[in-house]
Formats: sequence, C-alpha cells, structure tokens
Amino acid sequence: MPVKQTHALHVPGGRLYYELRGRGPTLLLIPGSNGDAGLFDAIADLLADRFTVITYDRRGFSRSTLDGPLEAGWSETHVGDARCLLKTVAAGPSHVFGSSAGAVVGLALTSQSPDLVTRLIAHEPPLAEVLPDASEWRAFFEEVYETYRREGAGRAMQVFMTGIGADALERPTGVDPELINRLSSNLDFFLRHEVRQAPGYRPDLKALDAQQARIMMAGGRDSRQHFPYRPSTTLADRWGKRIVDFPGDHTGYWSRPVEFAAVLANALTSPTT
Repeated sequence: MPVKQTHALHVPGGRLYYELRGRGPTLLLIPGSNGDAGLFDAIADLLADRFTVITYDRRGFSRSTLDGPLEAGWSETHVGDARCLLKTVAAGPSHVFGSSAGAVVGLALTSQSPDLVTRLIAHEPPLAEVLPDASEWRAFFEEVYETYRREGAGRAMQVFMTGIGADALERPTGVDPELINRLSSNLDFFLRHEVRQAPGYRPDLKALDAQQARIMMAGGRDSRQHFPYRPSTTLADRWGKRIVDFPGDHTGYWSRPVEFAAVLANALTSPTT
C-alpha cells in the first residue's frame, strides 16, 4: 500500500484538503459533484507506482473549507483552485483526470492554462450548453434547484439522479461509512452552488479547439445512453476523435477501480486520437 500524505493548501477565500501519494509524472484527479477525494482512493493507490497522484476535496466539499461566501463565479473558483494545486504541488506540467463536474473544471483549466496540462482525460462532463437541446437541460437543472428549495435535498436528488440517468449507479463492496457521511453532508452545498452552475458552464470552444491534441474525451461503457455521456460525444465528434470508454458507469472509478486504473494509465501514455 503506497504511503498517503495529507496536506492543506490555503487559497484566497478558503483552504483545500489534498492528498499526495506515489512517484513519477504528476496526475491530478478532480472529483465530480460529490467533491471528495475519497472516491479516488482505490485508483490513486493503484496508479501510485507510475504517477505522483494528487487528489483533493473541491472547495466547499467535505474537508475543504470556505472562509466566507463564494465571491467568484463557479468555474473561476474551481479552476483557480486546481491551478493553485498544480503550481504549488506539481513539479511542472501535469496529467489531469476529471470526472463529471471535475471534467468541466479540467476542460476550463486546459482552455485557460494549457501550460499546466500535459494531458486531460475528461470523463463525462455535464456540459449541457454544448448540446442541441441545451435549453431543455437548462430548465431541468433549474427544476432540480427549485425542488431543493421547496422540498429539500432528498427529493431534489431523486429528481436529479433519475433525470440524468444515474439513479442506479454501481457501488463498490465495503463502502467506508465515513466517506458516505461526508458525501451526504455535501448535498446541500452541491444543490445550492453546483447543480445549475456546472452544466450551465459555457466552454470556450475555440480555446479548446487549439488544445485538442492534449485532450481525450471519455465516458462509461455502461452509461452511453445517459446525459453525462452526450457532451463527451459532442466534443469528440467536433474534433474527429474517438471517445475513450472506461469500465462501469458515471462513477466507474469508484465501483471498478482495478479495471478503471488500467484504462486510465493506458490513456495517459498512449497517443491522442
């Protein structure tokens, strides 16, 4: 089992909890709307013999704290945090893997600071604004938020998970109850500050076009019919590339870590296509 070091990085307006393990080229893993590094524990351990792996809780989630209200916009805040981590912790340009909202952060980071990113694997970013039916998805995520305000987090999450096709996600065996408690505690922050903002982010497509050689769009083999897979298809088609299909569904990195880590290591070392 690789040694895992835990650290705190002070950033303007907050403090980021992050973990460091392994040796080799740096790989930053950006979590999705669960926001918690713990979901990457298994794949981080598996990749630590080939990469120096950075995992972290995104600002406002789990062990990463806020000093006050979020003053910057959603993408500015989370891209700024990822940028600070790479500039502070990494020895140079790094590989980045982001899933779900973390993939949105990764794409924004690559478009704005390509000098920091060697390769980005963007796994099922919920970029509603790149889809032809963007207005319908915009209305859906607004409905989820309004459901949260009227009926609370439990009902809003039911509407959200069913609507995006993620109501039957596979889980690993032997789930850490402490992790589950943290994820449950994150729901209010997610519904207030991310459920509309992440899918509502409008990427700079021209800037991404210029960086397409360092980007791989990815998805889950078991979630090809679900909403989060569609933006990966749209961007891959735009660039004439194939999607890298990973084992499992939207959270396959958590439910199938051994298979997932093997595909990820291969994707990080093979030519982009």
